[in-house]
Amino acid sequence: MVKDLPFLQYHEQPTIAIITSLYSEKLAVDAMIDNKSTYFKNKTDGESQVYTLGQIGKHIVVSTKLSKGAAEQKMISAENTITRLLGVFSYVEHVILVGVGGAVPHFSDFNKHVRLGDVVVSTPVDRSGSLYVHCQRAENIPNSIGYSYVTQSWASTNHSLQKAVENLKCTVERNPTIAKPWDPYIEEGRDLLESEESDFNRPSIMRDKLFATQPNGTVVQYEHPKPSGSHYQSYTEGQVTIRYGVIGSGKMVTQNEKMRKDFSQLNGIKAFDSEFDAVLDSLEGSRNCSFLVIRGMADYIDGTGKKGWQPYAALVAAAYMKSLLHVLE
Repeated sequence: MVKDLPFLQYHEQPTIAIITSLYSEKLAVDAMIDNKSTYFKNKTDGESQVYTLGQIGKHIVVSTKLSKGAAEQKMISAENTITRLLGVFSYVEHVILVGVGGAVPHFSDFNKHVRLGDVVVSTPVDRSGSLYVHCQRAENIPNSIGYSYVTQSWASTNHSLQKAVENLKCTVERNPTIAKPWDPYIEEGRDLLESEESDFNRPSIMRDKLFATQPNGTVVQYEHPKPSGSHYQSYTEGQVTIRYGVIGSGKMVTQNEKMRKDFSQLNGIKAFDSEFDAVLDSLEGSRNCSFLVIRGMADYIDGTGKKGWQPYAALVAAAYMKSLLHVLE
């Protein structure tokens, strides 16, 4: 590890920044980077930020991890991390948030179902173009079974990453029977991390149990819906499935099963994460207009619940990210 970040020539400057939050996410992302070097950048408050620079495909990338901390400190730290990142690496065009999230399942339709080990890519579902929706406040509507929400949403005005998502999706759908582009990256990343004594293997399929609470309060276990038609022939139990939709956040909705379901349906949400609104606020304030969120599914809440699935979920999200950057122009 090199102590200080050296001066970078123009051709050495990263154009893509990858943001993680958990240590396992940073390890997974760095396993996807070729010709990498890791540097410290000292901060005025005596702490330092760690950056990993290298290549993915034809792109020079930089990855970094947000600091831990209490909620308010974490928000301030996240904003500072992004502001500092874009200040140090002023040629960054695209920012990708890569890591774990909580799946939004569907109990009867395979095509709408998201389960553990799947990947959700932030994709707009309506004309607003929103990729990420954060619930700031939620409450019951008087004399009703519904809820009202105060939300904040973010859209990407530069569509380069979305075009790459669509191109990768079309390529895979045209060739449903061949190996997926991210599969070799999952294997290579897992083997590399295993050589460094880290376990990023997929947990047993038996550890992915689906539950729902009935109106009378009874908790019932459900079978995962199975594919039909053409999807059935190309589907293998336990394979990574890529889903597309809005990413949501907000503790009020993630911790309440009924509210979570309602909020998901209202906003086209396929996954929740543990509140990255401060990061997106900072990107918006820094005039960065190209971002994407990629989440590997680690639980059915917000990604922070099941530690057993987190390493694998981080790995598959990072592998999809690498596949995407190989098709990004």
